[in-house]
Amino acid sequence: MSREEPTGKRTTPGWTDIRRRLAHSDMDYVVGIVKALYYFSKENRTFLASRLFPETDWSALLEKHRKQVKNAVFPDPSHQIRLGDARKAIRAYRKATSDLAGTAELMLVYVESGTDCAQSYGVDYESFYSSLESMLDDLLDLLCDERNRRLLERLRERVRDLEQKASDIGWGYGDYVSERLAEVGLLDDEGAELDEPAASDTEQDGQAGREDA
Repeated sequence: MSREEPTGKRTTPGWTDIRRRLAHSDMDYVVGIVKALYYFSKENRTFLASRLFPETDWSALLEKHRKQVKNAVFPDPSHQIRLGDARKAIRAYRKATSDLAGTAELMLVYVESGTDCAQSYGVDYESFYSSLESMLDDLLDLLCDERNRRLLERLRERVRDLEQKASDIGWGYGDYVSERLAEVGLLDDEGAELDEPAASDTEQDGQAGREDA
């Protein structure tokens, strides 16, 4: 059996098999496959554009996902809360664009909208608050990474406002928000401002809000 052929008993070739086949294919063949993937779905088109043109402006797509997240977490009274749909929208945006700043924005919108929903409707099931807490944890992990200091400063005030909004909410949620923000120092006034960026920081500014591909 040729080394380029799928091995074992699998009926579907794995990535190793596909990589070997592509490595032995001419460029026109590979480009043809990429073209087919491009036209297969909008998600594929976004993914390819983000990898090949990292300077792309994703503001329109971000706004679309922002509305999806908000409407799913804090719907009007005639609709049900759909936390799964909101999380799916965040994952889809992050996977397609690798836009870290946009992903953080969507995470914060999720928690903000959930907090507003709890205040307005008095949500009375624990899993709702557990989901908000886990999303807050993910957001803080992202913001407190030293490489994302500018992103942290951009969202600092909104995160602090969140603590005030959540303070009167039960189910332990208000206490959890306060404790987590205090743990990472976001409720302290000291050290709120960034130091003046060094030359190397300035050069990296254009990539501050984007993950490595």
